[in-house]
Amino acid sequence: MTNAQTPATTYDIVGDVHGHYDKLISLLKKLGYEKQEGVWQKSNHLVVFVGDLIDKGPNAAAVLTTVRKMVDAGSAMLVVGNHELNWIHDAADHTGDVIAFLDATEKHHSRVQLTEAFKYDPNRLINLFEWLRDQPIYIDEPELRVVHACWDEEAIACLKKAGITRLDHKGLAAYRDTYSDSHLALDRVVAGCAHQFPSSLAHNPGFRSKRFRIQWWPEDRAEINPIESNLVPVQILGPKPDSAPVFFGHYAMIGEPDTLGINVAGVDYSAAYGGKLIAYRHTTGQPLARKHFVT
Repeated sequence: MTNAQTPATTYDIVGDVHGHYDKLISLLKKLGYEKQEGVWQKSNHLVVFVGDLIDKGPNAAAVLTTVRKMVDAGSAMLVVGNHELNWIHDAADHTGDVIAFLDATEKHHSRVQLTEAFKYDPNRLINLFEWLRDQPIYIDEPELRVVHACWDEEAIACLKKAGITRLDHKGLAAYRDTYSDSHLALDRVVAGCAHQFPSSLAHNPGFRSKRFRIQWWPEDRAEINPIESNLVPVQILGPKPDSAPVFFGHYAMIGEPDTLGINVAGVDYSAAYGGKLIAYRHTTGQPLARKHFVT
């Protein structure tokens, strides 16, 4: 079969799993994936995870293990979320010392389940952690674009110019350079946050900004779970209407899934808070429509 005859890939973009392994497996089955040789897969289909695989839910270890097998086998892709970023920030300096790494991992109470799951083989957890650091911050392909929280063209351009594509040594160093352009770009793309720098905080030895989560998508058709913090509507240089569609998670929406612009769709519908884990089934060249959400 020539390349011209090869069927186009269909992308199944999956929302924030947050440790809900049972919901993940149920959704994969609904999407028509089957477990073959230990890996969930479907011919000519590719799962795209929008990040936040860990924290909040009961079985992050199984989620991480499952997703890694899929990514390594070529049946899935992944961008990192803010919960992966927080773990990497906490524990990256301690991978050479198992006890210190486990202590750093447990700085977030939800991650205790990870150390428990791997208590007899903590080096496997460190290996998973290092693998996460090698996953992209964003996906920018002709067929689709994916971020965890916010597709801001200026922030993406900043990261590209700096050569920051993942949370490796270079990416983490940029994030830790607080209030640098790269730090602010990472915080925008991965955590959906903006910063204001009031003069009253200019000489503060700690935080010098007021940080807040933003609502950036073009069409206000989304209701946010009230358990989450309030959003501030902000106009950004977002995706152009004639560009590849953008998919994102992070915002714990509720209600009936819908598109949020001509080429923008959010896929986090509060699986972490009792809602459904959903997906959007995207075929290259097909206009976005609410009928393509899979719940």
